[in-house]
Amino acid sequence: MKSTVCVSVAALLVGSLVVCVQADDAPDEQLAKPSPLKFAPSGARLANADDVRKRLGLLPEYENVPGIEAIKIAVLDYGFDGLGGARQYLPANAVIVEHYDAEFVRRHKLGDPEFRKAFAPQNSHGRSLAQIVWAVTGLHPNGPQFFLLNANGPTMLRRAVRYAIDAKVDVILFSGTFEGGGNGDGRGPMNRIVADALAADILWINAAGNYGGRVYNGPVKIRADSFLRLGAEPDSTALRFRNLLDENTVAVTLTWNDYREQEDAGTDKDLDLIIEDGQGKRVGASEKTQVQPKDKVGPEETLNPRERVVLVDLPASGDQDYRIRMRAKKGNFGDLDQIRVVLSPKREVYFDPQTNGSTSSVRFVDASGKSELLPPADNPLVITVGELNFTCSRGPTLDHRVKPDVILPDSRALFTNGEMTFGTSNSAAYFAGVVAVLKAADPGLRTRHLLWFAHYGPAQRVIIGRDGMPLSPSRPAGADLVRSPALRYPTLVQRLPTTASRLPALASASRLPMPLEAGQRLLRLWQTPSRQELGAQVQKKP
Repeated sequence: MKSTVCVSVAALLVGSLVVCVQADDAPDEQLAKPSPLKFAPSGARLANADDVRKRLGLLPEYENVPGIEAIKIAVLDYGFDGLGGARQYLPANAVIVEHYDAEFVRRHKLGDPEFRKAFAPQNSHGRSLAQIVWAVTGLHPNGPQFFLLNANGPTMLRRAVRYAIDAKVDVILFSGTFEGGGNGDGRGPMNRIVADALAADILWINAAGNYGGRVYNGPVKIRADSFLRLGAEPDSTALRFRNLLDENTVAVTLTWNDYREQEDAGTDKDLDLIIEDGQGKRVGASEKTQVQPKDKVGPEETLNPRERVVLVDLPASGDQDYRIRMRAKKGNFGDLDQIRVVLSPKREVYFDPQTNGSTSSVRFVDASGKSELLPPADNPLVITVGELNFTCSRGPTLDHRVKPDVILPDSRALFTNGEMTFGTSNSAAYFAGVVAVLKAADPGLRTRHLLWFAHYGPAQRVIIGRDGMPLSPSRPAGADLVRSPALRYPTLVQRLPTTASRLPALASASRLPMPLEAGQRLLRLWQTPSRQELGAQVQKKP
């Protein structure tokens, strides 16, 4: 799993201990009731909670909503460091599950009961997200009740979802995505796990991911020499990227759209992944053999349509391109077959002194600039949340659905210990807090209502310039031509029609601050509905 990490500006949040509480094997109301965590009210919190709630449209409209303590929120993540110690970070009734009881695993057929995977050590990613949610809901001492569940990998995610279903949670927050496990169309084994929660009427909030400008999608076109034709040039057999930092680690993941609903379903289509430096020297390769299910899968065999290479300790490549190549080994590839390549640098962004701003640590020259959502963010019934930033994964999905569903203008979170984080993980956490408040205000709230408000309800509309930043009367057209790192990547929304006759009418109808110019985009930002609007929509579509 590749989580949509909240990037820390100063350092990672570090707490004290990882709490290990086993899940009971009893369902529903007989779930484990661990002793309340004994906190002292001294833990760091979101520094500007009231300002955040105002910006999100919760104050004063939703101040002191009754019933918020009864809402149950499951945060599925891989790190909750700091909980269980002397500091209070969350309400005292929070439940933490690192390892799932063997009988619980056996009864629900959730894999080998002896298999365990711990939280990531000294990682507080999930804890900080839960803190954001709690702040948005009003920092009530008795709730919402949080279930902090280990989702460190596909097996743990499956167990976490089942635990959340048995606990009858109202909202699931998952700020992770998987580089494999799906075909970009909302299907595949990862989305099959999510489907169980959706069937239980749980509101699933998912981060869009921070893969902006780092994804390539394309058809499988095989040359006579078995290498794939790639990129925009007709005779090109390579995708190009540059590493901008020394001592960087970059993972290159290749998948193709032969995932089935069942995990490890097997495939008879086989591709190899090869990485070369600027001189054509091979620096890495993944050449596993794709196979159908059998009793024993060898170390160089795989059941999944996936190859992955991790390039460790890369020097900055300067003006030289690394080249990603693919070779077809076997299988009857056809016109409907598609490949996806994802770059995952260990250091995603860095401060560039030449532009006085943040930029990506890798430049994927041949990135597609769209359809960057990984599972389960591509699921049609999860609420996918992004942010107004060039790092945010862009839509549409590969089956042409508009995603992300919700865009927030600012994901930054400042804590009282001086730490600041940002990224789509934070955006999803902010929105999960909004959803919890809306659910408390109207218990009839369902996924269909949130999707309606996201795509058809009241919204703020902004023009996104060619540099990926919003335009306004104080930042007029032409200001977006500044030479910024964002110019290397398309912006996070789909291109609108750019005919001269269409643009003025579009701008006028949307009450935009100025007409659109070629290369600019229109973006809807989330606007929280009033209590009256919420009640009317829930009553209209019960």
